[in-house]
This record gives sequence, C-alpha cells and structure tokens, in this order.
Amino acid sequence: MKEPLRATIEGIIVGVLSALLAIILFFIPMLNILVLLFPVPLVVVGVRHGTSAGLISLTVSAMLLGLFIYPHLGIIIFLMNVFIFLSLIVIYNKSLDMNESMVLSAGGTLLSILVTLQAFTWMTGKGFFDFLWDSIKTYFDANSANLQGVIQMYQALGIVDNIQSVDRFAEVLVGQLKDMVPLFPSMLLITSLLVGGANFLVSRFLLKKLRASVPYVPPFKKWSLPRGTGRGFLGLMLVAILGSWVKIPNFDVVLYTISSVFTFVFTVQGLSVVTFFLSQKRVPGIVGALILVAAFIFLSVALTFLGIFEQIFGVRRAYAGREGD
Repeated sequence: MKEPLRATIEGIIVGVLSALLAIILFFIPMLNILVLLFPVPLVVVGVRHGTSAGLISLTVSAMLLGLFIYPHLGIIIFLMNVFIFLSLIVIYNKSLDMNESMVLSAGGTLLSILVTLQAFTWMTGKGFFDFLWDSIKTYFDANSANLQGVIQMYQALGIVDNIQSVDRFAEVLVGQLKDMVPLFPSMLLITSLLVGGANFLVSRFLLKKLRASVPYVPPFKKWSLPRGTGRGFLGLMLVAILGSWVKIPNFDVVLYTISSVFTFVFTVQGLSVVTFFLSQKRVPGIVGALILVAAFIFLSVALTFLGIFEQIFGVRRAYAGREGD
C-alpha cells in the first residue's frame, strides 16, 4: 500500500476511534477529564504520517461529533484542538527543548480557547459570559420548585442573606460570578499551561514508545525554569504595580494575572525541588507522592518561595556538588 493512501486510511481510523472514545469518556465520571487529551492520538498520527494525516483525523472526529450530537459541536471540537495540534507538530518537527515546548504548547492551547470563544459568540449571538448568565437564570426559572433546599443551604452557610424568591437568589449568584470575571485571564493562562503541558508530555511518551524522535525531558526532580525567569517576572510585576498605582484602567487585572502565573510556575518548581530531596533520601515512591500532595494542598505558599529560592541560589546544584565532594 502506498504511503499517502496508508496515511489517509490511518488518519480516518484514528479520527473515528477518537470521536467514539471522547463520547464514551464524556459519560464516565472522574475519567471524563481525559477528554482534554483529545489531541494526543491526532498528534501521534501527524508525527508518524505527516501533518495532513493528523488534520484528517481531527476533521473526521469533528464531523462525526457534529453529525451525531450537534452540528455546532463539530466546529467547536475542531477549533478547540487544531491550534494545539499544530503547535505540537511544530515542537516535534523542530526538536525544541522542554521549556520551549511547554510554552509553545500552552500558546497553542490559549489560541484554541480564544478562537473557540470568538466562534461561540458568532454562533450564539452572545458573548460566552452573557450566555452563561442567561443559562443560569433560565435553569433557575425552570427548576424553581426544586431549588428551595439549595437556597436554604446557602443561607445556613452565610453565603447569601435572607432571600425569599428564586429570581432574587439567581440575581445574587450571577452577581457573585460576575465579580469573579477579572480572575478569568489568570485562570485561562494557567489552564493553557496545564492542558498544553499535559498534551505535550503524554504525546511525547507515546511517540517515544513508538521510537519517534522526541525532545528531551528530564525527570521531574530536575525540572527548572530558564535563567532570568525570576527577573523577568519581577520586572513584569513592577510594571503592573506601577500601572495600578497610577490608576491605568484594568491594570489591577494585569497585576493579578501576572502574580497568579508567577505563583503557579514557581510552585511547580518548588514541587520539583521537594521531589529531588525525597529522591536523595530514598523515600519510597508512594510515600513521596503522598508528601507531595500534602505539600501542594497545605504548603503551597512555602512551595512557591522554595521555587523562587531555587531559581536564585540553585539549591539542588549546590547540594549535588556537596554530595560529590
């Protein structure tokens, strides 16, 4: 069988299987989060048989989901994954290093989300948040008789004051959600880092098993941010603080977004440092994993400062040098 025909057939098969797997996972609690890894099989096909084969897989998947579930869903699925797919293909074709790969995969994810949100606006005639507020109000109107218990629970917890009507409760809830909108940019960036990074690492793992050429990724205990990252973030923080001080519009949102991303990346580095020392002390894997989870939940601020401390002083490098003496 000629290679172009084989690539096309494999692309179609993977597209069909990806659509079926996505539908199955969507209805399985706890496992439905794996839908976020939807681009992985498409990337594997794209790397092995060419970008066009991967795009065929994505197109087939989107068409099937649009045909059997809802037409607009097919468009959303295509837009949600096409830029993630293309960014990962560039990573493998250019053999970028780990940090560059993480940034590019996160950028592709962010672009996919932004384009999808814009397409959602075109399809519904409303912005995403306006659609969300209206959907909440519609849900409350349709289920008003069943929501009295929820209202009483919120009142008992002190989340809302004494509210008699479901309509008023819906207005209060939507108002509280609107107050959280300034947090959306930071949530978007961190989500892009997580989803893009996960798709890169999982696709890399599979491609390595298939003996494809992949970027080098060190063990987690050796993960580190590029030099100058700390200074770069501090510089951006300073600019954001100055902008907020002179009352430039929306600079408080910029400040919060930068500080959130700053906290996230250095917390991950802090976890890496803890993993390094657990490995040095030969702590069993399961015990070490439990320690990491507990540290992330209860000591996240300490992890952030540990990550910053590592970036400035190179704690792991100094410890490894001492051990070598």
